[in-house]
Amino acid sequence: MRLEREGTWGIGERERRPEGGNRKDRGAVLLWVAGMLTVLMGMAAFATDLGWLLLSTSRLQKAADAAALAGVVNLPGFMTQAQSDASGAASANGFPIGGSTSIGLTQLDDNRLQVDLSTRVQTFFLRALGINGFDITRRSTAEYIKPVPLGSPNNCFGKPVGVSGCPDPNLWGAISGPFTSKTNGDAYATRCVTATSSSCSPTNSQYRPAGYYYAVEVFPGTTGLSVQIYDAGFYERGDFNVETGDREQDRNGGTDTLYQFYNVDVTPLDPTDNPPVAGCGWTIGSNSGASTYKNQWRTLCSLGGSLTPGVYVLRVWTSGNIGGTNQYSVRATTSSGPAPRLYGINDISIFTNQPSSTADLYLAEVAQVHAGKKLELKFYDPGEDDQPAWMTVKRPDGTTPNCDWTATNESGSVTASGSGSCSIQTSNSSGPLFNGQWITAVVDIPDTYTCSTNCWWKMQIQLSQPHDRTVWEVRVIGNPVRLTENEP
Repeated sequence: MRLEREGTWGIGERERRPEGGNRKDRGAVLLWVAGMLTVLMGMAAFATDLGWLLLSTSRLQKAADAAALAGVVNLPGFMTQAQSDASGAASANGFPIGGSTSIGLTQLDDNRLQVDLSTRVQTFFLRALGINGFDITRRSTAEYIKPVPLGSPNNCFGKPVGVSGCPDPNLWGAISGPFTSKTNGDAYATRCVTATSSSCSPTNSQYRPAGYYYAVEVFPGTTGLSVQIYDAGFYERGDFNVETGDREQDRNGGTDTLYQFYNVDVTPLDPTDNPPVAGCGWTIGSNSGASTYKNQWRTLCSLGGSLTPGVYVLRVWTSGNIGGTNQYSVRATTSSGPAPRLYGINDISIFTNQPSSTADLYLAEVAQVHAGKKLELKFYDPGEDDQPAWMTVKRPDGTTPNCDWTATNESGSVTASGSGSCSIQTSNSSGPLFNGQWITAVVDIPDTYTCSTNCWWKMQIQLSQPHDRTVWEVRVIGNPVRLTENEP
C-alpha cells in the first residue's frame, strides 16, 4: 500500500524540487562577483597610480628645491650659470631637463630665485581607462643671505676727506705690516705676536697673508665704475692724532701696501676667488710715492660701459720685513644708475682717531631676515686706554641689547666673561683689560626683530684719548642659503 499526501513534500523532496531556480541564482552571483572584481581591480589600479603620482610629486618638489638652492647663489649677474646649475641639480635628483621635463627660472630680487619644474608622470593601470599620464609642476623659491656689511652704510669706507655725500664714520681703514706686533691691534696681517727689531716670537697662528677684503656692491642698471683710495701708501706722521695717524712700530720702517681690484663672479659669498681686473692693482713701498698718494684721492680702477651687477671685491694686504700701521679710505662711484655700496666683508681692520672721547662707529647692518638668529660679534684688542674705557653695542633704535661675552688670550684660555647689557669695560685706571685678546659677544636676535630701513648696529666707544687700533668680526649664525615662501 502506498500513502500519498497531496500538496506536501518531505524535507528531501523540498530540497530537490527547486533545482532549476538555484541555477539562475548562482549565475547572478557569478555576474555580481565578476562586476565587483572589476571594480576592485579598477580601484587597485587607481590606488597604485595615485600612489605613484604622489611619490613623483614629492620627488619633483625635492628636485625643485635643490634646483632653486643651486641656482640662487649666481644672482644677480649670472642667470645663465644659474640656469645651468639649477638644471644640473634637477638632473642629479632624478629629473633631467629635456623631453617631458622642463624648468623655468624667475629672478625675484638680486638674491631671490624662483624655480618652476614640470614633468609628465606616466600611469600604469589607468591606461586601460584611457589615462596615459599626468602633467605636474612644483615651484620652489630660494634666497641667499648676503654677507653682513661692516663699517659703512654708503659708498665710502673710512673718513671722506674732501668728499661730500659721505658722513664721517669716525674710523679709517687700516692694515699693519707683517713685522708689527699683533698685540698692537691687527689680528691677521701681522706675522708676530710680539715683534722687535731682531725677533718675532711667538709667531701669529692667525696670520693671513691675503689681508682684508671689501665689497663694492653694484646694482642693476649701473654704468661706469670708479674706485679710489685716499692716502694709499704708508707715510710716517709722527703722532697717531695727525691726519691718518700712520706710524712706524716695532721693527720700524712702516709697511709696503698692496691693492687689487677684482671682477664680479658667480660666488658672491666667497670674496677670495674673484678674477682680478687687469691694470687695477698697486704696490706702494713704505714712504714712497708721497707726491702721488699722500693725502690725496687716487683712482685705482675705472670700468666703463654697462656693468654686471653683483659684488666686486677690493683686497688690501701688506708685505716686507718691517713694521708699522697704514691708514686709508676707499670710495666707489658710478657714471649713472644706482650708487654702489662699499663695506667690509667678514671682518674689518680699523683705526679711529676721532676728535672726541666718545664716538659711534658703524658696526654691522643686520637685516630683518635675521630675526630669530644669533649675532656673533668679535673684537680684537679693543678700547685700550690708561683710564676707564667702555665699548657699548647699540641697535638701530639706539638701545643696547643683552649679550653673553667671553675674553680669550693668545692661547685660547678664557680670561673674563659676563652677561647682561652689552656694554663692556675695556680699560680701568691701571690700563687695558684685554691687551692682545679677543672678546666674543653673542646677541640673540628676537623673533620680533623688525627693520625695514637704516638697519645699522653701531659700536659706541668711550675713551679718554681719541685713538684705538682694532679688528672687528661679525657673523650671523645660520645657513646663508635657504628656501623661502613662494610668491603666488
